[in-house]
Amino acid sequence: MATTQSMHTAALMLSLALVFWTGSAIFVVLHPRAVWRLVQGRRWETSREPESDNLWLIRIQGIFMGAAGLLLLVVPQLREWLPFG
Repeated sequence: MATTQSMHTAALMLSLALVFWTGSAIFVVLHPRAVWRLVQGRRWETSREPESDNLWLIRIQGIFMGAAGLLLLVVPQLREWLPFG
């Protein structure tokens, strides 16, 4: 059976991963062109610009991932706020 210390360590690691995930998603929303260049790598050395539809899709995905990360980070506080939690 897991000790209390190891459970706290696992919770801390999960929280840090969620903070990184949420921060990365917010970065994607703010800078989709930089993410496009990063994902394409050396294949697009001709500096071909992405279509605006692709940038909007990247932003929308970032918004969803950021919202999911924020929701998962807030879940422990929601248990305290809800009357049946």
